[in-house]
Amino acid sequence: MDTVVQRNIRGLRSNFEELKLLLNRSQSAVVALQECRLGEGQVPPRGYTLLLPQGGSPGGEAALLIRNGTCFSEIDLKTGLHAAAATISLEKTLTVCSLYLPPNSPVSKLSLAELFEQLPKPFLVLGDFNAHSPAWGDSRRDGRGRMLEEFTAENDLIILNSGEQTFVHSAYYSTSAIDLAVASPSIAAECSWSAHSDLCGSDHFSIFLNFTSNFSSNVNTSFNFKKADWNRFGDLCKLSLDDSVADIEQFTSKLLGAARSSIPFHKGTKNKTCVPWFTQECRQALRERKKAQRKYFQTKSQG
Repeated sequence: MDTVVQRNIRGLRSNFEELKLLLNRSQSAVVALQECRLGEGQVPPRGYTLLLPQGGSPGGEAALLIRNGTCFSEIDLKTGLHAAAATISLEKTLTVCSLYLPPNSPVSKLSLAELFEQLPKPFLVLGDFNAHSPAWGDSRRDGRGRMLEEFTAENDLIILNSGEQTFVHSAYYSTSAIDLAVASPSIAAECSWSAHSDLCGSDHFSIFLNFTSNFSSNVNTSFNFKKADWNRFGDLCKLSLDDSVADIEQFTSKLLGAARSSIPFHKGTKNKTCVPWFTQECRQALRERKKAQRKYFQTKSQG
């Protein structure tokens, strides 16, 4: 089953080997990258095509990596936002858009609407939104987060995040959830969202999106109901399921959005294939890094 990955890589050159390891382990068909910081002569990992915005910044604030042999059609976006998109044939044909919204740059509903209107449905918009809201697991709400809540509700879009933290701010000793996956309703039911347990050299966790072939028959085994936050689910239903719901499709999409924001998924087994250079010494170094990362979070929680 094909996997789509979203990753703010914080420099493609500096995290190139980490990216290759991630690609081999996840067998990713598509990777939505942000903050590539491309240098002159930078090439993509072997076996992948690097897709940059047409006429956009050469730095690669947003880009797509597409596995060779995968059929795709690039979309020439007319937008002032950092975005790259393509229609891609996986188990089904869908549009994947990588988006990066810098924290201090103004973003409006209009600019987002103009971007989303150019994306053929069904679509996934994956990116670093730098938007804070408890609706997707952040501890606070800012102006951009409030705007994005309104935009997704007004356009019947679903945020797939499970509530896990996606970003570690080492300078302020804090975590937040700012990397989001936004889906059109028809494909949201077929996607499961999860965050990597390792930062892999960045300050953002990689995000994995996997597809189920028949969501309706697997829904009871996809959601982990034992870990559901039913209070949050009830509050979200009261907020979204009001008189504005016009039909059963809209009702279903809003109900599913509430479920995905309050009920985690069972995590599947990841592909453990390693790249040839990944020796026993590399495994030990990776264990030590994960150990140090766990110690960091434990120290943070005790502070």
